[in-house]
Amino acid sequence: MRYMNSVKIIAFAFAFIGSSPALAAGMTQACYEKAHQPAVYKTIKRTVMTHRAHTHWEYRTIGGREVLCKVHRPAVYETVLQNVMVQPAKTVLRPISARDCNQTARITSNF
Repeated sequence: MRYMNSVKIIAFAFAFIGSSPALAAGMTQACYEKAHQPAVYKTIKRTVMTHRAHTHWEYRTIGGREVLCKVHRPAVYETVLQNVMVQPAKTVLRPISARDCNQTARITSNF
């Protein structure tokens, strides 16, 4: 009896060896193609300082006389547009129809 069980196991194993290795591993075989998805960018507005605040001395005419004055200049800000990457480029597998499937496009996967 023990010998008969071994024969059944070996016959079962040869049945899978004759078929696709993907099916023996419990994987499905389907057709996919590699598709490139470009990076996704978003344009955002930012307020940036273009000139720092500073204090300097300059001559001014006050009452007909030249007077040396300390003048404070505030910082100057501008709104600029900046492109920011939201998602990097990647390559994904996209399923294709069975009629377009050929041997080079066939990929074995666990999907």
